[in-house]
Amino acid sequence: MRHSLLLLCFIMLSCRVSAQYITHGPVIGAVTATTCKIYIRTHQCGKVIMEFSERADLENATAAKGVTDSLRDKSLMLSVVGLQPDTRYFYRILFEGKEDSVRGSFKTFPAEGALGDYSFVTGSCQETENMKVFDAMPLNNPYFLMHTGDYTYPDYMISRSYADSQDGIDSSYRRRYNEKVMKGMLRSVPIDYVFDDDDYVGAGGGRYHINDFKAYRKKGRIYYDMPADTFPPHWRSNVIKGYADYFPHYQLPDTTEGIFHSFQFGNAEFFVLDRNSDKDFPDGDCFKYDSIKKRWRFAPDSSLTLFGKKQMEWLKRSLLESKADWKFIVSGVPLNGACKKLIDAGIRIQQLHWKTWNGFQLALGFSRYWVGYPHEREDFMEFVKQNNIKNIIVVSGDTHHSVMDDGTNAGFPEMNASGLSVSTTELAKYLKLIGHALGQYRWKKIWNQGGIGISSRECKNGFGKVRIVGREYVEMSIVDEDNKVISSFKVPFRQ
Repeated sequence: MRHSLLLLCFIMLSCRVSAQYITHGPVIGAVTATTCKIYIRTHQCGKVIMEFSERADLENATAAKGVTDSLRDKSLMLSVVGLQPDTRYFYRILFEGKEDSVRGSFKTFPAEGALGDYSFVTGSCQETENMKVFDAMPLNNPYFLMHTGDYTYPDYMISRSYADSQDGIDSSYRRRYNEKVMKGMLRSVPIDYVFDDDDYVGAGGGRYHINDFKAYRKKGRIYYDMPADTFPPHWRSNVIKGYADYFPHYQLPDTTEGIFHSFQFGNAEFFVLDRNSDKDFPDGDCFKYDSIKKRWRFAPDSSLTLFGKKQMEWLKRSLLESKADWKFIVSGVPLNGACKKLIDAGIRIQQLHWKTWNGFQLALGFSRYWVGYPHEREDFMEFVKQNNIKNIIVVSGDTHHSVMDDGTNAGFPEMNASGLSVSTTELAKYLKLIGHALGQYRWKKIWNQGGIGISSRECKNGFGKVRIVGREYVEMSIVDEDNKVISSFKVPFRQ
């Protein structure tokens, strides 16, 4: 017996025993054909070495090194260079010379301009415990996840004033990087991300701290108030700085304006917009109240913008300069122009009231999307037409439903993939029923390529999958949490 115990102790001492020194990450982002960035947070500050190899056994590994920083919540951002295009790299991590138990792999992007058959996944909005989508996404072999916002909801999960302090910003990223199932997926699937409203500050109010909608009845009529208060400017700068410090991001052209950016992926280029960039007015300003008729009307001033002058100039210039075959515009909110039908319907039925819901909420909700800023949107659409810019595709989020249009109604082919992990994804189903029952609009005149609750009876959480096939077509698919394709269509390449 004594000899057996001695043998067991010898074996244990001889074996390399790994522990987990990493508390959050690794999170891989800003991937190109030859480079990437990697976020890592450790249990205490110390030296980190990350070894990379094309071999699973880590033979002939190269290394990136850094030290986690107490001023950045015991985290660091590694910059990795000298990688090969379209290549899978395996990695391991050493903390103070001791191997961490976390291992993984990721794939670099194809070379710029390279033709092939490439897929990525996309989605937004996660606030519940249901994380089944993050089991399903890797089954589609995506090169990356394009996250379009509300990546948790810190404005209520932590505090409405979470952006007031560094501690609040720190805790918001710890929460994001600790999402169960997702955190495991991110060790092998790179991510790009732009915040929306609930992971910015002030929720639907843009630059405004409070933008509640209150309805009340008086002498048989329904009246509405839309209060809006400003928040301190440092909240905004704290959120942008937090993104720069804690998310492995691509180059940001102008952090005074927001976190909009672009990147190349094979023969596609992505232009990621920040809808919080130039929100100088409360959302209520696009409606005017008629005190005689006791009704609201939709009358946005030409000065109202969603993306702002600087960002739109950057987008126009970037599109003109782009040599990519496919040009993806990524937005936290829908760009679909046909959503104007929903604003008009909400105005017409604004006095309709049922329990806590009333008709005007329909108009208000969709006024927060690009269609609520018609002057800015129409100017951009005219720019695209005048310059004959082809093969633009839109990927958007925010709505808690997943639907698509081939461009007939939306203006551009658009996938609105939202509801990664939310309590209800039935919005499209209900909007279709409301429109048809009241004769206000036809759903196929807004989103004509189906989606969850439209092409399926069940309204499950889901995500979008986009497949780029050379200069032939882009296939857009809505996929539910069980990895079932709900709807799909192809966008042919235009010469």
